[in-house]
This record gives sequence, structure tokens and C-alpha cells, in this order.
Amino acid sequence: MTRKILIEEGLSLKLGRGVGQYTQRLYEILKKEHFVEMPRKIFLENISNNVIRRILYILWLNTFFVLKLFFYKNNLICIFPATITPFIKFKNVKYLSVIHDLRSIEHPELSSKVQNLHLNFANWSALTSADKILTVSDTMKQAIIQYYNLKADNISVIYNTFSLKNVLYDESEDILKRLNIKSKKYLLFVGGIDKNKNLHMMISVFEQISKSYKHLKLVIVGRIGNDNISSNNPNILFTGFISNKDIKVLYNNAIIYLFPSIYEGFGIPIIDAQLLGVPVLCSDIPVFREIAGSGALFCDLNFDSLVSGLNSLLKNEGIRNHLIIKGEKNSQRFTSDKIKEQLSNIIN
Repeated sequence: MTRKILIEEGLSLKLGRGVGQYTQRLYEILKKEHFVEMPRKIFLENISNNVIRRILYILWLNTFFVLKLFFYKNNLICIFPATITPFIKFKNVKYLSVIHDLRSIEHPELSSKVQNLHLNFANWSALTSADKILTVSDTMKQAIIQYYNLKADNISVIYNTFSLKNVLYDESEDILKRLNIKSKKYLLFVGGIDKNKNLHMMISVFEQISKSYKHLKLVIVGRIGNDNISSNNPNILFTGFISNKDIKVLYNNAIIYLFPSIYEGFGIPIIDAQLLGVPVLCSDIPVFREIAGSGALFCDLNFDSLVSGLNSLLKNEGIRNHLIIKGEKNSQRFTSDKIKEQLSNIIN
């Protein structure tokens, strides 16, 4: 049955991070079978100050957006991938709100007080108004049940899917040449430069490892977030924001993908790396056990464990090849068809 679906992206597409990627994938999957709207709010996106932009967005959501919903005559499904929902609820509209993580509760030290306040408010609005809560992993579902005392039936898991699978690129425009790096001679990290990513420890681990691997480099891809991090080491390269085409080239030529996060709700780079045949070394946290399966080498969140794990992967091609095989198999749990099946169970 074809449904009328409105996706309120909550400015996530402008930010282009995990929530934005999740939103875009929802839209692409749902539009194949349903009538889907996902309007952009350029006038709000162009406001540079984060606090002002958030305040104005909340005002817009509870005025102009509410008026938009008021005029829908038929049953409408409204999805809020950025969590926050309007205060007013209409009977002819079903609210589905996505909670991506609970870092403001489980690890408040990883964000500013303003960020935590906004996240807590967004979660409260979703829990108050939504007909069903969606989340991105079973790990997060269990956390939501624990902290908010919700029934399991009120929460559904809709996994993330790949961000790079359908990205086409031209090897003649090779970013390796621009960065002066060689295939299989660098480690890769992709993600926002945020405190939860644990980049300070990752850089320390690399500097220790590079004493034995003089020609090895570390490539860090991502926008600056809430962490101040830099290095004078010439073998550590910060690319900043680059295109998905360039990111895919970097994945395809990396010897190892590093993801030593302290906290995540999912971890899209893990399944991107597995899909593209890159062995993954990541922190041993519950959500990574769920998402990476047997296709990653897990390390404790301490310096010695990460150094030991990275040393093992660099020295042993057999272990790397084993993780590549396991990772590629594991990644098939997150195809668009699998996500479509999860969505259909809810939408229909």
C-alpha cells in the first residue's frame, strides 16, 4: 500500500553527518514505494550561529510546520530523523521519531552543556509526542528502555545503511596524489572531529606505532566538531571536508580503518569499511560488537590495547585478510533491501 510520508529532516541534511546520512537513506528507500516529501529550509540552514539556528528551528517547527500538518486531510506518516517533534499532535498524523543515541545521558562529558540541553529536549519532545520511537541499533533500544522505562513494543530498530555504496568515482582524479600518499601505506579515519571519536588517543597510538613503521601515514577525514585537535607530525594528515568520491578512494586504498570511539549510536564508517574490503580495528563497546560482528578486531579503550591491536594487524596480513572476508559478509546485514524490510514492517 502506498503511503503519504513527510520526512522532517530537522536541518540534518545541511550538517551532512550521521543523522544527515540516515535521513537521506530513509528518503531514498521510502520514495521507491511511497509518496514522500522532504522539504529543505534554506533560510534556516544559512544561519551560521548554531544556537540561534536551533532556537529558530524550534519556533518554526511549532508554528509554520504545525500549520502545514493542520491542512492534511488524509492519514499522514511524519518521520523525524533528527528526533525533535512539535508540541501539537494531530489525530490524522502518525509521528515516528528517531533517537540516534543517548550521549547526553550516558556520556554528558563528551558534549557541551548547550548541546546536552538540546539533545535532552529533543529526546523529551519525541518521547512525549511520538506514536513510535525508532532507533538505529538494538544497543540503543535497550538503553532507551533502561533510561526512559519504555516498553520494547514502543521502539523499533531501523539500522543505518552504507553511505558510499552507490558513489561513483574516477581514479584519474586520485586524491592519493593530492595527499602524497601511497595505496596500503596509510591508516584511515572518517568522521566528525568530536570528543566521542577519541582522536587524541588514536593520534598517540599512531605516533607510537610509527616509530616502527616510518613510512606509514594516518589520514583523518572530517569536519571540525566539538574537539580541538591538531598535530605537527608530518605523517598525520587532516583533510577536512572532502567529497564522497574522494572518501571512497581513500577507503579502497587504506590498509586499516581505525574507529576507537568512546561512544556511538551506530557507526556507519564500520560498515562502509567492511563493504569496501578494509580491515577494521575499533573500540570494544557494545554497539560496535553488534554492528561489526566478527568482521573487526576489538580493542579496549586504553593506549596499550590499541597499540597491541594495531601492531597485530600491521604485522599479520593473514589476520587482515580474515577480517576482510568476515567484514564483507557482515556488511550484507545492512543493505538497502534489509532496511526496506525493517521500514515496511513499521509503515504498513
